[in-house]
Amino acid sequence: MRPDSYSLKQWWLHAREDFFGTRSRDFIVFLFFVGLSFGFWLLQAMDETFEAEIVVPIELTDVPEDVVITTPLPEEIQVIIKDKGSALVRQWRHRQRPITISYSNYATRNVNGAVRIPHADVQRILQQRLSASTRIQTIRPDTLEFFFNHGRHATVPVLVTGSVETDTQHYLLSLESEPREVRVFASASVLDTLTAIRTQPLSLTNLHENTTAAVDLVPIRGAKLEPSRVRVRATLDVYMENTLEIPIVSTNFPADRQLRTFPHMVKVTYTVGYARSREVSRLGFLSVVTYEDVLALQEHGENKIPVQLRNIPEGVTVLRIEPAEVDYLVETVNESE
Repeated sequence: MRPDSYSLKQWWLHAREDFFGTRSRDFIVFLFFVGLSFGFWLLQAMDETFEAEIVVPIELTDVPEDVVITTPLPEEIQVIIKDKGSALVRQWRHRQRPITISYSNYATRNVNGAVRIPHADVQRILQQRLSASTRIQTIRPDTLEFFFNHGRHATVPVLVTGSVETDTQHYLLSLESEPREVRVFASASVLDTLTAIRTQPLSLTNLHENTTAAVDLVPIRGAKLEPSRVRVRATLDVYMENTLEIPIVSTNFPADRQLRTFPHMVKVTYTVGYARSREVSRLGFLSVVTYEDVLALQEHGENKIPVQLRNIPEGVTVLRIEPAEVDYLVETVNESE
């Protein structure tokens, strides 16, 4: 214990000697004069004139229960003020205290549901909170307004906008919002022109599974949307490959002419989404050869007919047709038979 106590005592003596030594005293004196100089500079600066920006919250008060504020006032305004530094410091301490705008002072004299607060009124309300020597230089935004009605609304469908891309093995089966409709509170002139409420552009890429995203609705001036945000669900389906045999059909041939193809059936390989696969049958495909097609081939000396599909079911992508060309023969038919 004694060696440890002795070492601690020695350390303390050396530390005190260093702290109260000549160099340390000089450094403390230096710091004192630096602090004194800073104090003089601060006192001088506080007596000079500056510009400063303060953010002031706004509250709309005295709103009756039967009134719906469709577009509120901004939550805050930016104010640039000019005064001596000491006065600006005092203003800064009260920057979070909101100014109040009384609904009854403006809306009761308004019949169309749109209220604009005069710039002079805003400046007067602000000036009451500031020192007499403080001057207001700028207020942003320069126009304060709010909209209201007494419950008039309409139910409007939601239109999802944007782009959705999937990987190569899937495709977009459906894109829906939840809810599919929203309530819009607005004036009659606004409601009469609305056919849909658009979402903010949605951008989804390389999807490989069902995806849900929260998306804001595009705001409308003078209208309140309930809700103002919806959930958009992108439902995917996986591609599957299948093959069907379909016949080659001739048309527009004279009564005494008959087309024979070799073979008379072709294999069509295609991809379709799993959800639609049961709806696809050979009846949905149609391969037609017209008499005019045959005449054109004969004119050019062609002895094979390229197989073409004139009808393909919705949602089907044809990969290949086998064979791609068939031999053909036009026979003369005895009408008496």
